[in-house]
Amino acid sequence: MEKIIIALLVVLSSCFFGSVMDFSEEDINDKENKVFNASFEDGEYDPQKLPDGWFLLEDTFDYITWDNENPHTGSKSLEVKHPQTNINIISDAFPIDADHVYYSRLFVKTNYNSNQSITIRFLAFDSKGKRVSKFSKKGLPKQDWTQIDITSGFLKSTARFGRIIISIPKKSDKMYWLDDVESYAVYRIQK
Repeated sequence: MEKIIIALLVVLSSCFFGSVMDFSEEDINDKENKVFNASFEDGEYDPQKLPDGWFLLEDTFDYITWDNENPHTGSKSLEVKHPQTNINIISDAFPIDADHVYYSRLFVKTNYNSNQSITIRFLAFDSKGKRVSKFSKKGLPKQDWTQIDITSGFLKSTARFGRIIISIPKKSDKMYWLDDVESYAVYRIQK
């Protein structure tokens, strides 16, 4: 009997979590994007530096250009050209509420279709900067702008701020363009 109750709870919780975690672009209407400089427009333009609000985990500036020729929206994007190492592009921290579900996305395109995935991560941190929740999703870029999105919810109660990390794989013959990296609070979890 105990096994039946446990199985029933697992099935019911998966139905609940699946429905709560299924968000899309429709859910961001009239919501505020939490990511600063999401479309890489702000800052004193210099192709050899990152836009305001963005930094790199590694010293990989040789492969990244602030590009003004291939935007998804606006007039600029980030170009990652022939990366010889894995690259992690990180947003400035933004305030989050642990009781919310977040829908995050980015747009990416590449010079040719392949099976090389890029990863979008949503990380939540407490007030002391300790990571308390982590979500990630891989997506395959194409030659046209492609959206990769992720839904993050049921954060630890101590979560106070978040960051988006975009991970680009080492691939010396590839070029990537990134734009419109966004995160929205789309649902408040009732307790």
